Amino acid sequence: MHESASVFWNLSRLDKFKRLGGGSVSLIVAGAACLAGFAIVALLSDDGLRAQDHGGGYLAAWSGDEDREDSDFLAVINVDSSSLDYGQVVSTSSVGERSTNPHHTEYSFTAGHPLFASGFAGNRMFRFDLSNPLRPRFVGAVETPSALAFSHSLERLPNGNVLVTMQARNEHLDGPGGMAEFRDDGTVVQWASADADVGESLVRPYSLAPVPGRDRLVTASSVMGVPPWHPKRQELRDESLGFHLQLWRLSDLSLLSTVALTASRESEAHLLPYEPRLLDDGETVLVTTSRCGLWRVRGLEIESFTADLVYDFEGRGCAVPLSIGRFWIQSIASTHQVVVLDVGDSGHPVEVSRVQFNERQLPHWLAFDERESRVVMVNAPAPLAERRIWMLDFDAATGQLTLDERFRDVGSEQPGVNFDRIEWPHGSTGSAIPHGSVFLN
Repeated sequence: MHESASVFWNLSRLDKFKRLGGGSVSLIVAGAACLAGFAIVALLSDDGLRAQDHGGGYLAAWSGDEDREDSDFLAVINVDSSSLDYGQVVSTSSVGERSTNPHHTEYSFTAGHPLFASGFAGNRMFRFDLSNPLRPRFVGAVETPSALAFSHSLERLPNGNVLVTMQARNEHLDGPGGMAEFRDDGTVVQWASADADVGESLVRPYSLAPVPGRDRLVTASSVMGVPPWHPKRQELRDESLGFHLQLWRLSDLSLLSTVALTASRESEAHLLPYEPRLLDDGETVLVTTSRCGLWRVRGLEIESFTADLVYDFEGRGCAVPLSIGRFWIQSIASTHQVVVLDVGDSGHPVEVSRVQFNERQLPHWLAFDERESRVVMVNAPAPLAERRIWMLDFDAATGQLTLDERFRDVGSEQPGVNFDRIEWPHGSTGSAIPHGSVFLN
């Protein structure tokens, strides 16, 4: 479908007129026709399209075609809560490749830069121009260094480049992985291996927390693996569960230290460290594990680099968290919850709020919208999970998190935007699995 088709697809949604109460039907139709004429002329130009973006909000969701018969794509959702189209998919951009297993995007969007996104199982990485959300544009794949493979997590640095964790050193997903820094055009600035004397299968950079003020970088090491349908699944050896953190010098990606997380015999809170985040003070790093332990890094020098367990969420499947002010917001798949902790005293976190979902919701990916102080929640890509995106309102003063009931598909009795649908702006490609999602403010 031509890129402008997404605009006309959105304009053709006649259900909007059902919301107009009273008055003459003929006047409404006539008025609508006049307005539509002006709208179409305006929308045919880039300037007109951009004008529609002023004051609005959009969410970009990196999505995989569920039956893998059609291309994977980026979907853009209108998240301007004052809009009649609130919660509606308004445009898409396909990458022209199938079965890439869309996974992480950058954790937040930086205006003036393309959005980087990982097609993990396809060992692919892509870039999108989102300067105009109503016409998202796929601008090409990214070539990774020959000694690294399988990009996972991506973080925009203060210098404008993107830093990426790489899970492996080759297409067979053999360890160790490493780190790579890219320019906006996809070219490599620098890269380094995460090789350490702890066993190559254990050194798998999963996610990252740059600490620019200290010229440091903290990475968590856990193997991602590929989905059951992947053609090389049977060739890949079973991996030990990771339990290491690594400290790097951010400026030149020199590996400084590798340490193991340790817990009591009864606890698995140290296994599969996933997501480190930098707190508001600019130097304290907390790390969550898939086994739902929350760890605090003691220091950012070689002699002090280790971590202590400061909280146990008592679940499994803790995934992408948020650090907002003095609050830590955590997704927990096994308990179907998103939990908020007050980490003002990072050594003694205290729960202040939680949102409970039903059993078909497996909270996984979270992203924050500063403009309207809200959090998007995307389910884990598990077989039993709904293909649905939820919106939560967040009180940054108290830490209270509540479900946004208004964010839903037209005519739906359930909140959230459902990706189990037939039609998309780019065609009738059927159900999709959303993953990395970011607000475009």
